[in-house]
Amino acid sequence: STIQHDSFIIETVKKMDTTPENDREEEARKLLPAYLKHMVHHYHDDFYVSRSFDPRLIVQLMSEGFLPIATKGYLLPKLHVERCVLRLHPHSKLHISKSTRKKSKRFSLSINECFDRVVAGCHNQHGINWLFPPIVKAFLAIHLQTMAGSSSVHGDKNNDKSNNNNNNNNNNNTSSNGGSSHRGQGADAILIDETTHQPCGTTAVRVYSVEVWNEETGELAGGELGYSVGGMYTSLTGFSAQDAAGSVQLLALGKLLMKCGFEYWDLGMEMDYKLKIGAELMPRMSFVREVHRSRVQCRDAVLCCEGERMNAKELIDWEPIKSKEISESCSRASSTVAESTCESQEEQEEVVNVDVTDNIGATATVTSSQKTSKKRPHAAN
Repeated sequence: STIQHDSFIIETVKKMDTTPENDREEEARKLLPAYLKHMVHHYHDDFYVSRSFDPRLIVQLMSEGFLPIATKGYLLPKLHVERCVLRLHPHSKLHISKSTRKKSKRFSLSINECFDRVVAGCHNQHGINWLFPPIVKAFLAIHLQTMAGSSSVHGDKNNDKSNNNNNNNNNNNTSSNGGSSHRGQGADAILIDETTHQPCGTTAVRVYSVEVWNEETGELAGGELGYSVGGMYTSLTGFSAQDAAGSVQLLALGKLLMKCGFEYWDLGMEMDYKLKIGAELMPRMSFVREVHRSRVQCRDAVLCCEGERMNAKELIDWEPIKSKEISESCSRASSTVAESTCESQEEQEEVVNVDVTDNIGATATVTSSQKTSKKRPHAAN
């Protein structure tokens, strides 16, 4: 069953009678949607607070641009004054160093193979930090819907059994989980009209685990947890257990996000290494607007590895097909067909149709004549 339009989401707003300390505090309060104010309150600075870890609430917060983190006993959604964001489309600024490109050939990348081991890796490297058990449980509930393709995030006994089965599968380190991830629909977030405060549709929220593997030893070398809303992917937290694994995972994931049609990569708070790979600071008003636009216009973007692990070097070396290249490819293909038709009917030719998707989501059908070569253009997903 889907998330219900019940009192959990659309209950009457309970106003707070505190006086804003400054304009930033006032802005922060205004950015909290009215339909969430009976469950979430502005705390201080970039932080909000709630006692609820209900996955339905967390899905709604994600869909509104909040980064859900936690402390003991409390959910602390964060809406940074400035968000560190890397644009992926139409012109990516992702910078890849030569040293990382060289080291990347030792690793491979997977999606949704072992959520629990990634959580354990984060705990081992950072301690509990903000990744407390209640929020992990909520992330897992949304993750399971990402895997299963169901929109329900209601916790029940059947869900607990699914959690146990999922943990068993993860411990086996199989890649079968990754194979189903690209079909998952995620958990539905309800879209609320800002004027009428009435439901006006839904958008999918998906929680992923990203894994980096040492191809020689088969060991889990690093990974991260993240989620997507429309064409915006957000990195939550990650870990690195081997030299260079963290840098390789970061850049290989960036290229995979581009392949999968994502528009933005939200990297959270500002840090030097994020700026060095091409991220820029986006004011939170602009960030929230982009989340709201992308959750409608780019709702079908899904992070996947086509059901298998992908070599990190091959991912990093991948380049998107530009619109100009598609146009030139179409012209060359048309000329080839015209010439071969005029020359002779004697030679048997095989005509194939190839869908080529460029890095802004446009799709062109290329018709080409093939004789002895069977090469296909490298198409983005």
